[in-house]
Amino acid sequence: MTVHYDYVVIAGGLAGATAAETLRTEGAEGSIVILSAESIYPYQRPPLSKGVLNGEIAPEPRFILDPKKYQELNIEVLLNSPVTGVDTSKHLVKIGSGEEVHYKKLLIASGSTPKKLDIPGATLEGIHYLHVFTDASAIHQEAQTAKELVVIGGSFIGLEVAASLAQKGLKVTLLEREHLLGQLQMPEVSEYFFNIFEKHGVRVLVGEYPVAFKGNGRVSSVETSKGEVLPCDLVVIGAGVVPEVDFLHGSGIKLDDGILVDEYLRTNRANIFAAGDVANYYDLVFGRHQRVEHWDGAVKEARVAAQNMLGNKVPYLEVPYFYSDVFDVSCNLLGLIERPYECIYRGSLESGSFAAFFLRDNIPIALFSLGRPSEETKVVESLIKHKVNLETVKSKLSDPDFSLSHIPNQNILILQGGGAFGAFECGAMKALVEGHISPNIVAGVSIGAFNGAIIAGNPDNPVEALEAFWNELKVDTPPGPTEEFRQMQACNQIAALGVPNFFKPRWLNPFTCFTQLPNQWTSLYDTSPVRGLLEKYVDFSKLKSSPVRLMISAVDVETSELVMFDSYIDTLTPDHILASGSLPPGFPWTTINGRHYWDGGIVSNSPLDQVLDRCGTSGKQVFVIDLFPGSINHLPGNLLDVLGRRDEILYSERIRSELKTQTLVLNFQKLVEEVMSEVPPEKLNKLRHRPGYIQLMASESPMKVTRITRENSEDEPSSKDYDFSRRTIENLMQSGYRVTKKTLTANS
Repeated sequence: MTVHYDYVVIAGGLAGATAAETLRTEGAEGSIVILSAESIYPYQRPPLSKGVLNGEIAPEPRFILDPKKYQELNIEVLLNSPVTGVDTSKHLVKIGSGEEVHYKKLLIASGSTPKKLDIPGATLEGIHYLHVFTDASAIHQEAQTAKELVVIGGSFIGLEVAASLAQKGLKVTLLEREHLLGQLQMPEVSEYFFNIFEKHGVRVLVGEYPVAFKGNGRVSSVETSKGEVLPCDLVVIGAGVVPEVDFLHGSGIKLDDGILVDEYLRTNRANIFAAGDVANYYDLVFGRHQRVEHWDGAVKEARVAAQNMLGNKVPYLEVPYFYSDVFDVSCNLLGLIERPYECIYRGSLESGSFAAFFLRDNIPIALFSLGRPSEETKVVESLIKHKVNLETVKSKLSDPDFSLSHIPNQNILILQGGGAFGAFECGAMKALVEGHISPNIVAGVSIGAFNGAIIAGNPDNPVEALEAFWNELKVDTPPGPTEEFRQMQACNQIAALGVPNFFKPRWLNPFTCFTQLPNQWTSLYDTSPVRGLLEKYVDFSKLKSSPVRLMISAVDVETSELVMFDSYIDTLTPDHILASGSLPPGFPWTTINGRHYWDGGIVSNSPLDQVLDRCGTSGKQVFVIDLFPGSINHLPGNLLDVLGRRDEILYSERIRSELKTQTLVLNFQKLVEEVMSEVPPEKLNKLRHRPGYIQLMASESPMKVTRITRENSEDEPSSKDYDFSRRTIENLMQSGYRVTKKTLTANS
């Protein structure tokens, strides 16, 4: 029997439930089903090693969504439905009952399974692995009568189990082959936790591992590698996990320490995605594949995967997050600890307020902290994510009183579209460089994309390259008795003859075939001349490695979707720049990988919102160059002025006010703080160090926005955005320099 669903989610955990909910709330139409091997609805797993084990009463699962919510969202959940295989050629998922499920889009979030120890006595009763709710229930039940426990493994899960059951009153021995929390590569921290556990009565044996379990039907002792026999009536093994991928062998889905996916969480098979513990994703922050085993990553990956299942192109750009608490100690680990690195300590372990910053080439790659303010952790997450160079403040990192929120995060330069007005941006860039302001991110649309590509392509000398580029765009036009008449003549000449190094009229080309006749045109001009000019000033092969990240926007002609191209993610070519500047009906659409694009300014003449969505707002210094004044001193005096003012209104940058949203967020934060004030202090401290609290409640470094606005002088006529005459371009460059200097002085 075969049943059909539009969206199939293979999972029974946090990633699967989150993805299904995201699909529906983000507008997915059609049927959605979750295939779960377990007999209960998806639930939270972090409490399994904590509250579930040390409680006095039988535990209950903490559901991710109320079971009724699935009905409200029209999401079907098939319990007791383990997946046994996937046929990617026929779009079929095979489940244990013998049924087959046909899918249009498939998400695999099958998670992981515990590594099993293959030593004598490993199948005796009383030996457990903690992974699912039934495991936790069994351990909880046996712990009611057990006296002595042996925990094997000194990672986060092993420490949490040992702490929980020690607090319940069991005599606990912890075995670790190497060092406690060895993944941190910090002997001081290993020793600190060793002392914490010894203080709470847990015997910790480091450098030992089990070689056999002894007992008659049920475990009664553990023999260690050093020959010691540890009596016990309960064993919990935390020897790590492996991704659950056995059912995928032969499917054609590429496997390598899990399911290999790209930065969009796509597998090598069309319409199949992966998220959570099983996904070995390409990490754009660290430039490598990695697999993260933590609930925070599962949630974030699931949301991104769902977005991309809906046809969006959302990259996964998150810093790996780990959180744990044992006894009265809570700790966080962000990023990726991988040699070589430089480590700087802040505070001390003895004081209970400690942080270790891991840097490579002065750029933070990881943080381990305990007892530090949540705001500090949130700032460091942003510093890691955006690869902020800390050379100038590195000597201050060890000072616990030095606020990290004072560290300049990133400079963002927003360049609008506006044809010839782009020369104003050239002059503005010269003033910014003289003011020692260099962009880390430059985002542009239309002519702003051209300027942005040149800046990113020439990070060491952007002004020289920009000025040379604009010098090649200048058109010699005849003088006139007045400036207004000169501009009118220049515009007429350019409209009729084009700009030699930019665009040329189609009516000047010979009509050699039927498709070149005017009734077949989709644009008035041909932009092929500027392609060579772009290649002259931008080495596109080096954009990905440039210290300046380039982001440009364009509109998909067929879907109306605003698309962001990102040098951090995409391999940009001249076509991407041309696509951003393909303003109809003047210029033709540009085709990239079978999709057709027009000028992004049609939807938004500034990609500020899209940039902030990807890069965040915390600590950002944003410079917005407004090419179209938002306000004027007098009304238009003729039809040409009316058309000009129309364009100014249409293309002016509007930084959307989010005051209502901000007020709502603040009110919710106040409510959460009021509720938390009723929580006992020892629990409150742990809550404040959870990733969810840090990301939603911790205050951010403020974002500063500086607007540099092109203004028309009252004593001269308004220029047209297609006036590329030599004099107008030079005037615009000088104006951009002058206005920017004035703005920076006023804001200093």
